[in-house]
Amino acid sequence: MKRTGKRRGLLTLAWPLAILLLVPACSASPTTAVKPSPKVSTALPTAPPTALPVNSATTQHQIKVLTAVLRKMHEVYAKYPTYSPGPGDILDYQIGSLWRRGIDGYGTTVAVIEGWDDPGINKAVDAYDKQFGLPNPQIQTIFPSGPLPAKCPPGMVRLKSYGSCAGWEGELQLDVLSAHLIAPYAKIVISATPADSEINDDAASQVAPPEMMAAVEYISGHHLANVISISDGTGESTYSHGQEEITAQDPGELSAAAAGIPITVGTGDCGVVQNLAVANGQCEDTTTTRATAAWDDSPWVTAVGGSVPNLNSSGRRIAPDPVWHEGVFSEGAGYSAVFPRPAYQDGVASITRSSMRSVPDITMDARDGTSESTPLFAGLLALATQLNHANVGPINPALYQIVGPAGAADGIADVVKGNNSTATVHGFTATTGFDVASGWGTVNANTFVPSLVTATRSEYQENSARNQALGQLRQLERSIQLSRAAIPASHTASMLDTGFLPGHPVRLYIDNREVTTLTASTSGQVTYTIDPSTLKLPAGHHVLELKSMLITTTRTFTSS
Repeated sequence: MKRTGKRRGLLTLAWPLAILLLVPACSASPTTAVKPSPKVSTALPTAPPTALPVNSATTQHQIKVLTAVLRKMHEVYAKYPTYSPGPGDILDYQIGSLWRRGIDGYGTTVAVIEGWDDPGINKAVDAYDKQFGLPNPQIQTIFPSGPLPAKCPPGMVRLKSYGSCAGWEGELQLDVLSAHLIAPYAKIVISATPADSEINDDAASQVAPPEMMAAVEYISGHHLANVISISDGTGESTYSHGQEEITAQDPGELSAAAAGIPITVGTGDCGVVQNLAVANGQCEDTTTTRATAAWDDSPWVTAVGGSVPNLNSSGRRIAPDPVWHEGVFSEGAGYSAVFPRPAYQDGVASITRSSMRSVPDITMDARDGTSESTPLFAGLLALATQLNHANVGPINPALYQIVGPAGAADGIADVVKGNNSTATVHGFTATTGFDVASGWGTVNANTFVPSLVTATRSEYQENSARNQALGQLRQLERSIQLSRAAIPASHTASMLDTGFLPGHPVRLYIDNREVTTLTASTSGQVTYTIDPSTLKLPAGHHVLELKSMLITTTRTFTSS
């Protein structure tokens, strides 16, 4: 289907019925309070001064439930070692020691961004949970761009199994189950936002609708989640309007970063090349040269590549996890052609040898594609959020400046083998330490989670990043240019603004009154001549607003 995840069908997600339930499932509390960890080690970080409310009433019960889950997973792993997401992930990343301390996602919320709804998601999750006695999560579906249309938008229908509305069912289930597996007591918010709510746009906007980035803004602005996961690997080069179409979506990532909400995005499943948006199957039609995806390339996003758990029959890691590479499928890795190298990657510039952003930053299990690894890591960040008693993002500065360089001491598990080359295009190979193929590698969560929490607080790493994101967002919101800010009587002023989605509508308001609707040019610009006389504006101060799907820009002026 037209996502980063390589679909193996729903049977991959449904464990054999022979795996019997030992402990009855229970419902997670809908409360938004964050539960503190019981009797945590003194090595764990203390709560920040502005911690979220806490509630430990159900801690011991949850530990009991998840201890039984762990016992069951150990029992069945040798018989079903390749099922994914599943016990192999819990064992490989050493999640169990966190669960036993009450770090299970309780009180946190993970949002998964989807292109359509799945009314059967609760039933699917319940069937999955019964395999091991996992608690059913609280699941809420929201529709940030309004109710779904009665029929699938024509542009999405044309994508067939690769990205049509029907094709979203397996993707949505995989996203939810992966995040839920790691953080079983976290709430899951499903954001359903189909394409073409404004215009019938290009193929890339059918696969990765800008409506999804609008949903990220909605979730961030309304504080609906602590972590956001997006399983999309739409290549930068497949956007017909080029760089302007990609960067017009920056307000989504910036709004989340400013709110301290980390975004995880998959790097794609076609190796060093990227699937074309017009393809009707995953990796059937790709670029002919190296390419990376668009959303994961943003410096404000944590790009999640793919590796494979390397466990023995007892569920113990016997050697470093290798890069995920299965036939024509492999994780995306390489350099952005749009986003320059962010400052936090300067420390690895001698390794990347590029002035551009490199991806991935980290890897997780991608046996079902990076549509699996991405929400798995989002679940991990939900555990960190719970331990922190507050949002932890954006995490990349802490990852690159503190946790990554510390290596195993801070829970980094190096990925040292494998590559993402295709039959015709040479890719990148994992080696010791940071590398382009795997970023910092993968994790030992029992150490990584508390280390990340400590690092995000160190020297106010996350606050500095949030303030920087907010500053960039405010700059975009104040980008309107006027030929004159004071318009004399019988004169006009020329207006220019940029950064809008090419071809999309931009509504112009003056003093909260809608004046006209403009259409952004192919470069994302809008222009207009302000004539106070024609507009019957009284003398004095006025507020000019340009409202679009992804951003509202504002400027004041005066007329005489």
